[in-house]
Amino acid sequence: MRTPLAWDLLLAALTGVWSFVFIRLFAPGRMNVDIADQYQQATGTIPFTDWHAPVMSVVWGLPITVTGRPGSLLVLQVVMLAAAALIIGVIINRRGAPRWISLLGPVTMATPWVLSQLTTLWKDTQMAVALALAVALLAVTRMVPRTWVLWLPALVLLVYALGVRKNAVFALVPIAVYGAFCLRGRLRSVMRGGPRGRGGGRLRGGLRGGLRTAVDRAPRWCFAGLSVLVICVVGFGSVATEKLIESRVDVEHNGQISQIFLDDVMFSVPESRLQSSDAPRELKDHISSARDTCLDKGVIWDAYWNCYGRGDTGRAFSPVEYQDDLKHLWLKEVVTHPVSYLEYRSAVFSYYFFSSKLEYWEADWDGDAEKVGYEAGSVKADFIFRPYVDALGTFPMLFKPWFWTLVAAVLVGLAVRARRRDETVPGIRSATASGIASGPSVSPSAGSKLSHTPTFWPEVTVLATSALCYIVGYFPIVPANHFRYTYWPALAVTVAFVLWLAQLRIQRVRNIGP
Repeated sequence: MRTPLAWDLLLAALTGVWSFVFIRLFAPGRMNVDIADQYQQATGTIPFTDWHAPVMSVVWGLPITVTGRPGSLLVLQVVMLAAAALIIGVIINRRGAPRWISLLGPVTMATPWVLSQLTTLWKDTQMAVALALAVALLAVTRMVPRTWVLWLPALVLLVYALGVRKNAVFALVPIAVYGAFCLRGRLRSVMRGGPRGRGGGRLRGGLRGGLRTAVDRAPRWCFAGLSVLVICVVGFGSVATEKLIESRVDVEHNGQISQIFLDDVMFSVPESRLQSSDAPRELKDHISSARDTCLDKGVIWDAYWNCYGRGDTGRAFSPVEYQDDLKHLWLKEVVTHPVSYLEYRSAVFSYYFFSSKLEYWEADWDGDAEKVGYEAGSVKADFIFRPYVDALGTFPMLFKPWFWTLVAAVLVGLAVRARRRDETVPGIRSATASGIASGPSVSPSAGSKLSHTPTFWPEVTVLATSALCYIVGYFPIVPANHFRYTYWPALAVTVAFVLWLAQLRIQRVRNIGP
């Protein structure tokens, strides 16, 4: 166990055990009505629609075709998170932190708040594990020379994350900036000849010197341009993927965004303004009567499901009638009255921000799975893990968005403070800026080498900032207080905290080293 490789293998074994246990007990995965609809699309039982992301149905359908097992999506979901957790553990081990901290990488996927959604096939979970693995791969490209090839799977994962949830764009912006940071650091390394003097072997003489000077003196807008480039690549990839899917299968456009318009109109537009508008009489009467039903139930959100009667046919995921008129009503009566709109959205966001539900999906709730012929999961898993998750009822804040927002803000503050402090130390500054490792492994006792080891502050910053942006991005769209909407912030902040702890221990070794 003294060699880094042996310890890495131990981390891999621990991660493999967790993954096997989760897959064994929760296969083929828990589902609700949304997931059941996507499963039917994946198996060709019903036509494709854009109410839910077609890319997830396609990704689910491919392994079903190959293996014949519907639980293949759960396997993919667990494996992606396991890969991210293992990479985090390995890089902590190789950066010189105490080995017990590297164990927290694999343990991350077994924390109650991470496990609570990992076993359900939410598109939110798919997005979160894809983002986590993408950031982990980008971290490897920053720290390990000649790992450019990992950019390809990282970009594919980012495209997939954006494809399964459009609001992932809020989480992607900080990741794109981080990607630009990694690119700039690697370019600096190449221009300077790499960590061992070989990285720029093909760039000789004045050309190499000129490029090095250009990279070092590049203004901030060049860095911003790299960030925009990463965002554009991911956005173009997402659009191209959608077009490719639509070219192969017929995708019905149901206009899911009408749900948001419906909520805003129903609960922020007074009855007098609604009735005096030029919208069709049937639409106005339907909104008015549905609003009374929702208010009687004590809810002011998710009207499509709670009181409106769903779409034109009354079936789940059927498009709302009068979509164009509803959009026109939203533009005329909601956008032009921002105070009423902000009051309503503040009320809904506050409800989401300070409360939560559906922290754990029980096997007994799989009625929607039975309706579509999906195999029921084992109830034994509930007896094993439900008490484990519920035990955190003593600390309910661990499932609340406000808690993860607070921790993320603290981590960002610590990262900013560390950057300002490290800028006064030349060795640390250069290592942080370039992001280049001094070798494959750094011993905690090698105090002189640690000053040239890249810190984890960039990763802490991107994960915490991504969590903050994602939560704030729910202000205009959040429909309920499900914990799945907070899953990515909880996962990102958990990983960021582990990296912060590792960096803290590394810094302590640096301070007391010879």
